[in-house]
Order: sequence, then C-alpha cells, then structure tokens
Amino acid sequence: MAIRKRSKVTTEFSLSAMTDIIFMLLIFFILTSTVSTDPVLKILLPKGVKDKDVTAKKPINLYLNEKGEYAINTSGNILFSDLPSALEMELSKDPLVPVSIHADKNVSYEKVMEMVSMANKKGAKVVLALEKEPTTAP
Repeated sequence: MAIRKRSKVTTEFSLSAMTDIIFMLLIFFILTSTVSTDPVLKILLPKGVKDKDVTAKKPINLYLNEKGEYAINTSGNILFSDLPSALEMELSKDPLVPVSIHADKNVSYEKVMEMVSMANKKGAKVVLALEKEPTTAP
C-alpha cells in the first residue's frame, strides 16, 4: 500500500487583504487632501446693488466692421489714429461708463485687441459685445 502525502501547494491568491489596504489608503488621501479654493481664472465680478433707483449707464460703443472702418457711438468712419482722442472725449463726460466693443466676427483678433488695449490705456472698463444665441425650446 502506497500512501501518498497530500502536500500540494495552492496557487491561489487572496485579494481581500489588498482591497482592504487600498480602501484604507483611499480614505487617508480623501481626508488629508485639501480642497483648492483659488479660482482658475481671475475674474472681476460686479458688486451687487441694494438701491432700487439705480439707473444703468449707457455704454460707449466702439464699432469695427469687416472693411476695417471704425466708429464710436453715433459718429461713423473714424480713423484708428483718431479713435483714442474720440474715446477720451467720450470718457471725459463720464469716466465710469463702460466701453462696449462691437467687432464683426470676420475681423482679426489682433484688431479687436488693439481696441481693447487702447480703451484700457484710457482707463475704461471694457466689455466685448457678443451676438445672442438663439434660444431653443425644451
């Protein structure tokens, strides 16, 4: 009678210990991590107003069409070299009025940024005007 020993090595691996360790590490990193409150973009947001009798100031409108013609408010066809003095004259009436820049979508970005830079040098708050997107019914 040949008696055999049953000494086979099992090749199974229990993952329960590893999942426990990973779960503990996950909890540790969640509890010790800090939440970043710094904004990604620095944006100057408008302040809220408590008065109901506040009248909105009409902005100074700068226009640039596809042909490269400049205009300010109601006066049209101004040369770019004359635009800073015309803007300064408009800002002298009320320096807190925002400047709204309306440029054709086919105008190069460089031309628009020249207008923004020029208005910034005059100390104006600049807003770029956009076309309203059509609303879709839900």
